[in-house]
Amino acid sequence: MTVAVVDVETTGLSPRTDRVVEIGVVLLDDRGEVEAEFETLLDPGRDVGPTRLHGIRAADVVGAPTFAEVAPYLRSLLPGRTLVAHNALFDLRFLAREFARAGLPAELPPTLCTMRLAPLFFGPGTRSLQALCGFVDIPLERGHAALHDARATAELMLHMLSSHLGEESLAGAGVRVQFADDGSYRGFEALDHSWQELVQAARVADVEPCPPCPTLPRDAASAALRQRDGYLAGLVAALPALDDAPPSIAPYLAVLDQVLEDRLVSVPEAEQLMSLAAELGCGQDHVLTAHRLYLEALATAAYADGVVTEDERCDLDRVAVLLGMSSRDVDLALTVVRSGAQVSVPRREDAVLPPGTKIVFTGAMSRTRDELERAARDAGLAPMASVSKQTGVLVCADPHSKSGKATKARALGVRVISEAVFWDALSGVRTSA
Repeated sequence: MTVAVVDVETTGLSPRTDRVVEIGVVLLDDRGEVEAEFETLLDPGRDVGPTRLHGIRAADVVGAPTFAEVAPYLRSLLPGRTLVAHNALFDLRFLAREFARAGLPAELPPTLCTMRLAPLFFGPGTRSLQALCGFVDIPLERGHAALHDARATAELMLHMLSSHLGEESLAGAGVRVQFADDGSYRGFEALDHSWQELVQAARVADVEPCPPCPTLPRDAASAALRQRDGYLAGLVAALPALDDAPPSIAPYLAVLDQVLEDRLVSVPEAEQLMSLAAELGCGQDHVLTAHRLYLEALATAAYADGVVTEDERCDLDRVAVLLGMSSRDVDLALTVVRSGAQVSVPRREDAVLPPGTKIVFTGAMSRTRDELERAARDAGLAPMASVSKQTGVLVCADPHSKSGKATKARALGVRVISEAVFWDALSGVRTSA
């Protein structure tokens, strides 16, 4: 038995328009033992899709390879192996489309679908991977994470095939899927083979050696994100110590407010801030003072109603990390504000959305599109369906989004903000009205 157990996470349900955003592969040798594993997040070149389901954010795929970059290596793992997947028709249809986009053949070897095999072992009922693993105490540590799902699928397959089912007809659980040259689905043939016959049907082919491809596993993506979060702090630490304070740090605070509007600090934004600090004659102590003032200004806004909610505290903690500070600094800022101090920073002109501003929404947010557009109209804004040169602002569910709207907005220089910033800006609209 030589097997490749595959799982993919995708941006949606349509292989024609959606993309693979993560892939996990577990290779088993002829004894059923793990021979190797492969996993990576993928840059889909578009919005990452249902983050609430697969847990992947647009920020996670920054720096991830595209499918085309991993396709040759991935392809080299499959010849001579039987593919195994849970709900195989879903995974295979996406793989075939992606291989075709990468200019590689869409042919895939005979495949065992553990979802189709399950009724022979468990009887009629639920078919989800999580439920089936639960029946036989197979751990599924992180559902909808491709490598973890592939590992669980491999264990489920071995558990079922260890029974008498391994020697009998798989009753259509084996499938051979047909695809057109462009990777579009043409149909499938249900195979009545036994497991051994299915393994023997896997076509052996000579494969040119393929060097390892670039990868970005989830854990590495999280580490990279933490490193990006701390980039500004590293630059501040490298600033020289200056004895004479500049006449005003207001310009720095105004730009800092703009950079932190989406609660992200990109590497170019951090470098822009440090360049501005140098122009203003700000040293390390001056910039740290500006960061503390900014945090206290946010704490003032959070405590304006006498209560700091859990969401407001999380926001303050997030900003503190980006500024190279800690939760303890948030505690100190709140202590200052609760003592009666009222701290503010220069208000940017574009922080408030003027009435008549054309506004576009993209991505799945905390409220429905109708609710968002209704709130915008009530504030005197003009919701639009698409981005153009006349668009004043694009509201994204994820500021790192690569959706078509977000990509076009950045190309046109349209302001891109998060949903949280949108609601904050609406309060400014109402105040100025």
